Amino acid sequence: MAVMKTVRVAVVLALLAVTATACTQDDGGSPGADLAIERRTGYVVAIEEESAGLMIGFDENRDAPGGEQFDVSGSLWRVDDGLWNEPPVTCLGLGRRVEIGVAEVQNEARPGLLMERVIWVACLEADAE
Repeated sequence: MAVMKTVRVAVVLALLAVTATACTQDDGGSPGADLAIERRTGYVVAIEEESAGLMIGFDENRDAPGGEQFDVSGSLWRVDDGLWNEPPVTCLGLGRRVEIGVAEVQNEARPGLLMERVIWVACLEADAE
């Protein structure tokens, strides 16, 4: 009887080990827990509201003609170091100094390709001129 109990315990422990191993293996299909976000500071040099969302032109130079285009319609936002707010971003204006958090994410329209997405926007105080 003691041998039978020991075998049962060994079988249960083996099944738990196999289950734990299967649950922790990386199959390459998930993005993982880490999302690398790059901080960029610059200016809003263009704003365009479209039916699909809110697009901004972003550049380090306040006087740039168009800048790099970003969709910020789904971004969290805040003013300076204030509280984070849900979208839509309401603190933007032409020439506004901002910091954006940009991450590379899967492009749903073109599987296998990455695209840059703005995760958050911080509207900053104006530079001292």
